[in-house]
Amino acid sequence: MSMEYIRKNYGVPANRGRRFQSYVFAAGKWTLVYEGRITSATHYIRSKWARFHPTSGIVYLNEDGTVLMDTRNP
Repeated sequence: MSMEYIRKNYGVPANRGRRFQSYVFAAGKWTLVYEGRITSATHYIRSKWARFHPTSGIVYLNEDGTVLMDTRNP
């Protein structure tokens, strides 16, 4: 699996070095649990310390912090 696989199959802007935030939905609200950069990919995107599903509460960011894509469901 590769970044290309993640981009093609999940339709997300995953690239090595891309900033992202991971959120979890609990108690009726989204809570930020991790912020980092993508280091690699398999079936998941990986950062230095953890791995995440590409469409499960992930917000993809530009270098300036603007949102490219938000995968949190309403």
